[in-house]
Amino acid sequence: MTGSDRPAGVPGMIRDRMMSVTRRREDVPGIVRLELQAGPDFLDEASPGRFVQVEIPPGPFPLVRRPFTISRIGPSSFELLFEVRGRGTEALAATETGSSLRVLGPLGRGYALDGGRWLLIGGGMGAAGFPRLCQAADCGLAVLGASSACRLTDLSGVPCTSITEDGSSGRAGLVTDLLDGVPWEHFANIALCGPVAMMKAVMERVPPGLSGRVQVSAEARMGCGWGVCEGCSVPAAAGGYLKCCTDGPVIPAGRIDWERWEGV
Repeated sequence: MTGSDRPAGVPGMIRDRMMSVTRRREDVPGIVRLELQAGPDFLDEASPGRFVQVEIPPGPFPLVRRPFTISRIGPSSFELLFEVRGRGTEALAATETGSSLRVLGPLGRGYALDGGRWLLIGGGMGAAGFPRLCQAADCGLAVLGASSACRLTDLSGVPCTSITEDGSSGRAGLVTDLLDGVPWEHFANIALCGPVAMMKAVMERVPPGLSGRVQVSAEARMGCGWGVCEGCSVPAAAGGYLKCCTDGPVIPAGRIDWERWEGV
């Protein structure tokens, strides 16, 4: 089965490639965009919600690869969007245009795209994958929250309402404060991402008729990215655990045990 005829979100062959950095942007200190050159074999597999494992450039300390959602794709490239939060992302952020990175992927299961209009609800940098979803689906509204305006993901062309903890965009508050004004009946699907406590609070507000249409883009610390190390476990509603890297990262909300996940 090739990338062109595989259902959206279903993983194919795992490939490790050296890729050239064609562009680096840091419009806001600590928020970095890296554009990497990619061929059709990669881009055909880069469906919304999937991710890559990027090898950290050599340094004075050994580091495992870091997972990043594919933020958007172009005719011959794809983009990663991330915040510098530690040694690994700091080293990656120092990458210069023209250098090369080893990239494993695309990995995981992405969004199930079965038609209908989408509502996007995201918190913080977790929304970095929403631009890719907007490239492939009918996204009618985005409801975004973050600590400050510089951490809100740009979704040009999609109606968006936003809120920040410091009041630098919209009013001061949390993303759940915006849900009373959401026209839920206008949407067939919901994409949800962000901190676990935020997502759990959102799920408590989703109308019962739509709760089965929520797809969660989960985040977890990963070692391998393909299901071997079991370091990215998400508590399952049926008992046991799901692997974020292979059962997800996009997981139907009903498969998650939210009480256990919030306590992890």
